[in-house]
Amino acid sequence: MKKTLINFSFSFSFSLIYLLGASTLVFSSRSGFHDAEDNVRALLKRQFDERTEEEPMHPEEVIGWPLEEYDLGQISGVDVDKSGNPVIFHRGTVVWDSGSFNDTNHYQRVDEGPIDEDTIVVLDTQTGQMLASWAGGFFYMPHGITIDHNNSLWLTDVALHQVFKFIPGSDQPTLTLGHRFMPGATNDCFCKPTDVAVGKSGIFFVADGYCNSRVMKFDKDGKFLAKFGEEGWLWKEGKGSTLAIPHSLALIEEEDVLCIADREHRRVLCINAGLRKEEQFGEIVSVTNGVYIGRIFGISYAGGRLYGINGAGSSPATTQGLTIDWKTSQVVDVWTSQRSFISPHDLAVSRDGQSIFISEIGPNRLTKFVLQPQGSGTINSDNLVYE
Repeated sequence: MKKTLINFSFSFSFSLIYLLGASTLVFSSRSGFHDAEDNVRALLKRQFDERTEEEPMHPEEVIGWPLEEYDLGQISGVDVDKSGNPVIFHRGTVVWDSGSFNDTNHYQRVDEGPIDEDTIVVLDTQTGQMLASWAGGFFYMPHGITIDHNNSLWLTDVALHQVFKFIPGSDQPTLTLGHRFMPGATNDCFCKPTDVAVGKSGIFFVADGYCNSRVMKFDKDGKFLAKFGEEGWLWKEGKGSTLAIPHSLALIEEEDVLCIADREHRRVLCINAGLRKEEQFGEIVSVTNGVYIGRIFGISYAGGRLYGINGAGSSPATTQGLTIDWKTSQVVDVWTSQRSFISPHDLAVSRDGQSIFISEIGPNRLTKFVLQPQGSGTINSDNLVYE
């Protein structure tokens, strides 16, 4: 759609009156004319932007991205950095299987040592080519990755039962929470933590995760503040605050809302984040469930939209991407890959809200989507224009 350009050509020999809504601007000077002209242009721009925002935008797969496929392990997590490049967290040669943990959730392959391969990989958003990689010899079972507003990385390891923060340029964590290889349910312990969400103030939330089924809130220095969700492994048909594997988090900071992918309850639960009023933390804001949801593995928010991806075992729901209106608890759009999703595990959206990345853990691959007007058709990687 092209913006309509309106040229104004008037005589200045008389007073000119513009009616803008309920306001009347009267002027008789050249400067007054330009002021009014600027007001009209601003009004037209607002009206154009409002119309544009109302047009349905649909995620379309970028065919041929990445240009080169890499030999990676299970891609458990993905996020997008400040440059718009996807950063993936993968498991190298390690696979989470039935022998990875015992009945008390202790990791059984500690003696094999950490993963030798670089588990963090940065890809170019345009081509998918590898830009950087690091973190070999540190992690045992990668899971979640979050990149905050300062471009720091927050990573969870379900074998270590720990959460780590890495500032840009550092290969050692500046903050570590949890006890190495020690699962627990106290306020200073985790049990297979899955994901992190970080606010601009530094307050952060941890989805804890496979065993404790709770969400924990910390200040910027890692001091425990509060928690949401029932203790232990409880299943109550997804009612109230009971969680069954909170697998992914999305913070909608402008609304003071934290959304939770409550995987085994097949719902997206949004609660008050308590950033403005601490006492309101955990108040339920909305619940999105239903036939389209399935086992929701990943959620992400950007550009005014909440996106989700369900995964294996979601029947009768199709394995697909979801666009969710969290305020009305409605799935407003669904989308998938031409090569079909097999086992999606995470989802990330660029900060401008225009690109979406889906990671899978079998086959181990990353798929890119871009937002396009509904019905615009297939997108090919060599036809994209980047600005």
